[in-house]
Amino acid sequence: MTIIDIHTHLLPKVDDSMLKRRRFSAMMGKYREAGIDRIVFSPHIDDPYVDTRRDRIESTFEWAAAKAAKFGITCHLGCEFYVRDQERLDFIPHFGTHVLCETDTSFAPQGYLDTVRRITDSGYRVILAHVERYRFLSPECELFRQLHEEYGCLVQVNARGARTDMGRTWLRSGLVDFIATDNHGDESLPLALYEILGQYPYVARRMNAFVQDNLD
Repeated sequence: MTIIDIHTHLLPKVDDSMLKRRRFSAMMGKYREAGIDRIVFSPHIDDPYVDTRRDRIESTFEWAAAKAAKFGITCHLGCEFYVRDQERLDFIPHFGTHVLCETDTSFAPQGYLDTVRRITDSGYRVILAHVERYRFLSPECELFRQLHEEYGCLVQVNARGARTDMGRTWLRSGLVDFIATDNHGDESLPLALYEILGQYPYVARRMNAFVQDNLD
């Protein structure tokens, strides 16, 4: 079974990643030991709270992908796009087809649904990042019904977030499509991802099918 981590911040000196270049190979070793053989680097884009160096993304990704390949890990470049009421949609899609999206954790900003609609109307499918963090969102609420049923949004929970009350609520709902690390430099997270997937095999199956259907 292929395990993919679709949400990481492991490109050194690009966004708020805490990983240093000298520790990058050690991190890839931890991923390999955990049986994770695909990683998406998803630096923050348009986040008002994070200073992202867009000019460094491509070159740093090429460097990181070459390092990871030595461990048998296939890398992809995407982003974590911060959704608000912005006019310009300047994201890096996962696999050319999906957009990992976050927003304010306390409330849905003005224009939230409209921005999601514009992304989907452009031919992309939205992945809702770390849904367990959003106080305004739950599996039963009307906003999620719209996001899921009308706009086809997929659902991602963080490995650490899976151990919270809201994380467990989402996972028990059967609505989660991905568990990911949201790793900013913690070498314990690859194993944590592997272990939590063992507790929710339906998510592991969906992630494996996603790779087979979209990437293989």
